[in-house]
Amino acid sequence: MSNEDPMDAGDLNAVLGDNTSRATAEPPMNQSEARRGVRTGWGMLVFVLGVACGVPVAIFMPAFLSEHGSVVLGIVLGALLFALVILSLVFVFRQPLWRWVFQRSEVEVTRFAGPLADVARYAAGQKVEEATQAARSFAEIALARYAWITTRRWLVASITGLIAAMAALAGSALLFEQNKLLRAQSVLLVEQNQRIDFQNALIDTQIQLAEAERSAQIGPEVVEIGALIGAERQTFLDGGGDIENFGLSDLTSSTRGRIVAASLVARPYRYLAPSNANPRDSEGLMRTALARRPDAVTDPSVLDNGPARADAERLVDRPVSPERGDLLTMLTANAILETEALTFLGADFSFAEFRRELAGGLSMRHARLAFSDFSWTRMVSCQFGAAQLDHARIENAVVRGSDFSSLVAADVSEPFSPGGFDYLPTSMAGISFRGSVIHDTGFARVNAIAPVFDGAVVAMADFTGASIGGASFRDAMIIGSVFEGASLLSMDLQGAIVFDQTFLERLKQAAAPGSFVAERWQMTPIAAGEVAQHPRYIEMTNHVPESAYVGVQAWRIARIEPASD
Repeated sequence: MSNEDPMDAGDLNAVLGDNTSRATAEPPMNQSEARRGVRTGWGMLVFVLGVACGVPVAIFMPAFLSEHGSVVLGIVLGALLFALVILSLVFVFRQPLWRWVFQRSEVEVTRFAGPLADVARYAAGQKVEEATQAARSFAEIALARYAWITTRRWLVASITGLIAAMAALAGSALLFEQNKLLRAQSVLLVEQNQRIDFQNALIDTQIQLAEAERSAQIGPEVVEIGALIGAERQTFLDGGGDIENFGLSDLTSSTRGRIVAASLVARPYRYLAPSNANPRDSEGLMRTALARRPDAVTDPSVLDNGPARADAERLVDRPVSPERGDLLTMLTANAILETEALTFLGADFSFAEFRRELAGGLSMRHARLAFSDFSWTRMVSCQFGAAQLDHARIENAVVRGSDFSSLVAADVSEPFSPGGFDYLPTSMAGISFRGSVIHDTGFARVNAIAPVFDGAVVAMADFTGASIGGASFRDAMIIGSVFEGASLLSMDLQGAIVFDQTFLERLKQAAAPGSFVAERWQMTPIAAGEVAQHPRYIEMTNHVPESAYVGVQAWRIARIEPASD
């Protein structure tokens, strides 16, 4: 077969064509174009079918192919193997097949000469029947030859395509399997990262608790100082002194020095605190109790979006110094309310966590109280003029009759001096009165950038000349407070409740020029029942006169224009 001269369709047409007239050459040309059109149509049909099948598979079945790639590959390889077996059978039994189809089993080129010569001889002898029979034999051989060449090319192309398809499918199957493993690995990595984050949190907790253990070692010293203060107080009373006259000056200089030294040595740290277990947080205690009976609660929001556990321990959200707070507690418990002398000696009460429920008459003018925490405390008649209260917390507290106003020069007492200034300012940047009830309290001329009064009751407060730019009064109740000359840049009143229909215009006229834009807000009347739903309403009724809110129309403030200053 290696010396054969393969014939294509053009050779067969040349042999069988009628040469009597050149004009008959046009129809075969049209037939060739028709065949090309048919092949093009079949190609387009196969392409459309491939797109119609491939696009849905690519869009809707990637996950199926990724998860069952081995099954799909097995099915495809099985189909390819079946096709290969069929092709092999066709190749092995080609001669019987040709004999059955063409009545010929051999189609060598050399066998074309005999029938062709017979056609010429019989045609010359005008033997039509014999010439026709010889032409028929020639056509059978030619068609068998053409079929063999086409079948051989198809076999070679099919086998090559099958091998390429197997290689492509094998690669695709490996990619699907790889994607499946990568997806599983991604899930494992997410779990690993979560565990690492949890481990880091535990390590951070361990570090914080180690620092807390080191800092808490000053506890015995604080207890001893408390014992010394108690002993000296008892000595003062035994000598006939009046407890109301007992003060810091009645302590020995060594005791005062130890108090100052202890306040400097005590460092802030974070410690474990059980959630919702603050004895002064009545709402938290109620939520903890209701969490044990969630079926008895009609509104799940009262449980803080989930059951709260009193034994769930967590670190406090920022460093504090309970020891410094204990020093203040011991001083107030022994009726030592004026702390200015300790501040002058260098005492530092920053980060102090004051845990006494009542701070009545406490005077901490000029004190260093940055980041201190007086939450849940009843502060009555306390003085904080010229103190540093930056980022302090006085949340959920009751502040009544107290004064945070800056000290004018005439009110500065020895051993402090105004230093030639008209007044010594009280620094309150970032201070938070969130959820507190503030009544009859002064904030005149304070420097308080971005103070927070969210959810608080601010009644009869004096903000004359105060610089409270960025102050937030969201959902607060403002009753009879004065803002004369105050700087109110970017003040947030969203959801605040007032009891004066002209509140916005009066505030615009009273505030520093250009610092408050009344047109940015609007007021809507609300019913008394909505006022009573305020979280601090019940506590407010214990301190604010009823005439200020009972029977008075309430208004809620809402923003109508975004802030630009």
